[in-house]
Amino acid sequence: MTNLPAAISTALLRAEVDAVLADWAWHLDHGDYDAVVELFTEDALFVTGAVELRGRSAIKNRYTERPVVRSTRHTYSGLRVDLVASDSSAAADGRPAQVRVRSTWVNFAVNAAAPVDDVGVYLVADFDDVLTWCDDDLWRISERRIIPVFRDPSRAPVTG
Repeated sequence: MTNLPAAISTALLRAEVDAVLADWAWHLDHGDYDAVVELFTEDALFVTGAVELRGRSAIKNRYTERPVVRSTRHTYSGLRVDLVASDSSAAADGRPAQVRVRSTWVNFAVNAAAPVDDVGVYLVADFDDVLTWCDDDLWRISERRIIPVFRDPSRAPVTG
């Protein structure tokens, strides 16, 4: 990225970030929780509502411990990518070490196996993420905060 014009570097960074977010949604919506947690750093912080999880195994357990089959589809828009202000380090190729990513997500969900005729929006939320450029040359989510905007409690995941 070092020798690229700024506009191309910015577009490449957005594309890389978009790929991580798209992979998260795809893997989650298709029940591949091993792939979901690989998108996070080992010690990632995941906060949603009053729930605070630390690390890949805690994040995976959030999904695998549900006693009822759940079908979801996630979409997002409004992608914002900014450099982390306190981070002056960069990878050898000029990539920042961390970026702050903000987006708005819509989660269609039902507590049943697909296909389902009665489905609706469970949640609209703002996601506030920090992505870290890792030693294996991949972006991973090191912090995710889900801030609900609209919610339909009748479509919430069944727990315990």
